[in-house]
Amino acid sequence: MPPKPKVTKEQIESAALELVRAGGEAALTAKALAARLGCSTQPVFWHFRTMEELRGAVFGRALAVFGGALRRAVPDVSPYLAVGLNYIRFAAEEPALFRLLFMSDFGKTDMVGAKVEMDYILSVIEESDRVTGAAAQALYREMWLFSHGIAAMVATGTASFSESEVRRMLGDVHRALINELERNDSEK
Repeated sequence: MPPKPKVTKEQIESAALELVRAGGEAALTAKALAARLGCSTQPVFWHFRTMEELRGAVFGRALAVFGGALRRAVPDVSPYLAVGLNYIRFAAEEPALFRLLFMSDFGKTDMVGAKVEMDYILSVIEESDRVTGAAAQALYREMWLFSHGIAAMVATGTASFSESEVRRMLGDVHRALINELERNDSEK
């Protein structure tokens, strides 16, 4: 019977996520991971057949961190505005994870097509704005694309906005989209 590995899969995944947080996706190499864990590369490949398999696990962990960040309550704002603020805050607080998830092909996933967190966000839209069906999906998509533009600039350091500026911008676009949806609905 082979000896039981002293470095666990959980430890490897945690260390890999921390490498990515600190140095971006390029920092995740078997050698760097082994150095961080204080072992050879053997335990890494004991638990993961390939680096691609490990990248998938890291991507999943990054998505879990993102999901938790998205659901944080924000005082004095609607739950839907909180989603947009949290998305942009995630880009500011976790720029390497934001770039990994939303600005790279690390996870080999079309993040718009995958509709990441869409069910949660649609439920918030339905509760906050009383918008359902195709209209809720349109609101989700338009607001996500607008929020993503701000978040991408924040994550890359190409722009900086105060929280009050972000609240105002998101609020303005949200109101305009709701007004447009109501106008289209009344024309039917």
